[in-house]
Amino acid sequence: MQSLNILIAGKGKFIPLILKSKFLNKLFITTDKNIEGAISIKFNTFRELAQKCKALKVDIVIVENERWILQGIADVLRKNMINCLALTVSADKLILSNDFTRNLLNKYNIATPKKLFYPNKYPVVVKADGICKTGYSLEEIIEIRNNIAKMSDELAKTIYLEEYIEGESILLTSLFDGKNLISFSQNELIIEYTDKLKKLLVEEAFNFIGFLNSKLIISNNIIYNIGFSSDFGEINTNFDFLYILNALIYQKLDEIK
Repeated sequence: MQSLNILIAGKGKFIPLILKSKFLNKLFITTDKNIEGAISIKFNTFRELAQKCKALKVDIVIVENERWILQGIADVLRKNMINCLALTVSADKLILSNDFTRNLLNKYNIATPKKLFYPNKYPVVVKADGICKTGYSLEEIIEIRNNIAKMSDELAKTIYLEEYIEGESILLTSLFDGKNLISFSQNELIIEYTDKLKKLLVEEAFNFIGFLNSKLIISNNIIYNIGFSSDFGEINTNFDFLYILNALIYQKLDEIK
């Protein structure tokens, strides 16, 4: 495997994993952080970033900025033949639309908390697209709903109540190469969840390569998905991280155990 030039666009959570890789040639970052071994670059548009990636011979771009992901950075870079690890616009709905995601999860037998027409006990979760709040009384629930409604009429239409699940909260990071999915956990329940999620992504033809982060709660040996996120969970692996990313780009994640 050849040495790789990597660009991290965003926060830089993966910088330590990448810097210790034996396959790293150059690391570029978009932040102003003074990080030894990293070269900072600036850009104004995604198209300009794509041109800089070509000039710098960047092999892989890892996006760690939710705003850029939702603005379609992956689509622009991929159109310019740059390997970009991020959700595409067509896959953004997994983060943006609660109803869209909930219906898909139920279709593939992935547990979600029950929708409620009226709270019969507290706390209760109040959701709208991109928003998740917990209410501990009827008065608090009404206040949350009113605050969401003030943001926009369209957002107000997406409000609903959901049961509150007590249990172990996990932010699970998975990698998807278009046909294979791996998650950074050996928990048997997580492995079963990963198999179902892989089936969902493949059969629904989600055309992206990169990270998908599941917000999960484990309660009474049941995994509940309470949504997806652009934030990253913990990544523990004995593999060289760039070796994994290279397998991701070439759709060979099935070779990673």
